Amino acid sequence: MKKLGHRSLLGAIALASLAVGGCMLQVEADVPEVEITQHDVAFQAIAPANVDVGDVALTQTFTQQHQKLDLPAGLTTQVKAMGVTLTAKSGIENFDFLKNMRLTMSDGVHPPVELINYERVDGAPSTNVLTIESANPVDTLEQWKTDSANFSLDVAGAMPTNDWTIDVSVRFAGKIVYKY
Repeated sequence: MKKLGHRSLLGAIALASLAVGGCMLQVEADVPEVEITQHDVAFQAIAPANVDVGDVALTQTFTQQHQKLDLPAGLTTQVKAMGVTLTAKSGIENFDFLKNMRLTMSDGVHPPVELINYERVDGAPSTNVLTIESANPVDTLEQWKTDSANFSLDVAGAMPTNDWTIDVSVRFAGKIVYKY
């Protein structure tokens, strides 16, 4: 079977639009999920004296380099954050201590967008892999139009008294619409 290139496909679409009397043609495509992972995001221990204080909040930031998304005219595109997975790596066995978590993404130009805002449910099962689906996926297209994205991970709860690391994976999916 012969594969058609994207130019051949666009040419076929243009011919089809002429054949139907020059009517506007719209082509839509869903982009499958892509996952980016930041390994070994490190958090420092809280002092044992602070354990009695109650919940503590910590913030950790990291940057992901990526190819700048430069789209041609005529395309309407959405890139949405579908969910986040946290994986315990060292210093912790599970996420039982975590009560709240918020992850934002910024390109350094536009205001940060909130990808996930998690609150642990009482009685949630103990786990070393915490997967959080986005209740309302936000469009992050603007954050992909630069060479890198800055992520800020805010966590709160009864933080560990030893250093700990996690992997943070964010799943993105998209949609492309081309009008001719």
